Amino acid sequence: MAGRLAGKVAIITGSSRGLGQYCALGYGREGATVVIAARTETETNPRLPGTIHHTARLVEEAGGEAFPVVCNVADNNSVEAMTKAVLDRYGRIDILMTNAAVQPPGTIATIQHRHWELEFRVNVHGPFYCIRAALPSMQERRSGNIINISSIAAVRGGSHYGATKRAIEAMTIGLANELKDQGIAVNCLRPVGGIETPGLMYERAPGQAGGVRPRLDLPPPDSYVEAAVLLAMQTTATCTGAIYSDAEALKALAPASEFERFKAMNPEAWAASLAG
Repeated sequence: MAGRLAGKVAIITGSSRGLGQYCALGYGREGATVVIAARTETETNPRLPGTIHHTARLVEEAGGEAFPVVCNVADNNSVEAMTKAVLDRYGRIDILMTNAAVQPPGTIATIQHRHWELEFRVNVHGPFYCIRAALPSMQERRSGNIINISSIAAVRGGSHYGATKRAIEAMTIGLANELKDQGIAVNCLRPVGGIETPGLMYERAPGQAGGVRPRLDLPPPDSYVEAAVLLAMQTTATCTGAIYSDAEALKALAPASEFERFKAMNPEAWAASLAG
């Protein structure tokens, strides 16, 4: 039986590991051709496992088609080269998920200037570069789906990482308004809280997401991936300009029975987040 994203070409940045990898597998299982766009070709740190080729193999083993492409989203030339490779190979881009992000150490008062600038180049300029590169293909067909990735840090505030994610949320709303008449849906997704990934489990300094030690009650990635699939299915007529957590996306877009199923597999805080 054809998947819900059958025939779609989806680019996911930062998909060599973590949430991007989870979504790549989910999209592949749903029939999409998944472009694994990230910097890592060779694993250099065993505490941060994953490469574009490893993710591509996982997608293929799950029955999907994958195309690994090296891409540094902080470099517009690299983004343009990746996009050209995709268009040369497939002739279209249907879905773009701007997932790649970094979180340097320190607080707003102590972060090094070069790390501040890097964070904005990757987390804010990177999605902008990727969107602008993919837009002509979508505009030509008057169809497309852009999913930007935010964080609970944008809601809680108080960090340089949160500042970049608030910028992403503002960009999502503005872009959705600009592109609605062109048939291109633009939405934003963030996990309710932490989900186990190599990045989150990596030792962090006090004040950073994840804390000094990883939490032990982390939910599975299933509801986040399902929310990403549902958002990839939306059109400008059904949903655009939304900023959803995975719980909010499932509540709004999934059948009630499916929402209840995902609610049952998550900690109580997952459903409690819907209360505000």
